[in-house]
Amino acid sequence: MLVYLIAVPAFVAVIVMAVREHRKLRASRRSLLDDCGGILQAGTLQHGSDDFPRLAGNWRGNKADVELIPDTMTIRRLPQLWLSVTWLAPMPCHGAFAALVRHSGYEFYGLTSRFEHRLEPPHGLPSEIIIRGKDAMSQELLDRLQEPLAAIFADPKVKEIDVTPKGVRIIRQTVEGRRGEHLLLRQAMFDGAHVTASDLTQTLGQLEELRATLSENEGARAA
Repeated sequence: MLVYLIAVPAFVAVIVMAVREHRKLRASRRSLLDDCGGILQAGTLQHGSDDFPRLAGNWRGNKADVELIPDTMTIRRLPQLWLSVTWLAPMPCHGAFAALVRHSGYEFYGLTSRFEHRLEPPHGLPSEIIIRGKDAMSQELLDRLQEPLAAIFADPKVKEIDVTPKGVRIIRQTVEGRRGEHLLLRQAMFDGAHVTASDLTQTLGQLEELRATLSENEGARAA
């Protein structure tokens, strides 16, 4: 009986602590994009069932979408929290491609696996990169963007870059999951996760650079 009387309060205390930690975790997730609300015009912030936020609005006259993607589909590495920034601005191009680094085969969030045609990486891109396009004509589009792609992929946090006639997207790492909870409980705990206004502004600027390069190339070819 004595053991029972001791065990019950201890069990209740563990449950209370677990509930408290879960509430703190959900609250921390909801605030990840709080600093970015003023970057997009007419921006709206929503939260999914997992409490990760999603920001949508206008940037430079076109729609933009900012999303946080938890990636727990991993075996040999820790969980990742990805920041996906999409700019739905018409691109002066006809082809399409997706470039991915550090391929693991579990990139469910990426566009690379949806293209079948393998493209040759231009000089200056990471050696471990995989690039696939809509068709063989996409190689010419890829080659035109060699310089800005090399500059963007110089940041080791960048995971994937997508270029299509409808718009461009960059996926980059926000933070890596906590090791202890992942190894013992297979839980994804992202300590210190935070997206600053400068993070988002920099990524949007990189998307603009891709579009600007295509526009300059089109102007030169027309001349």
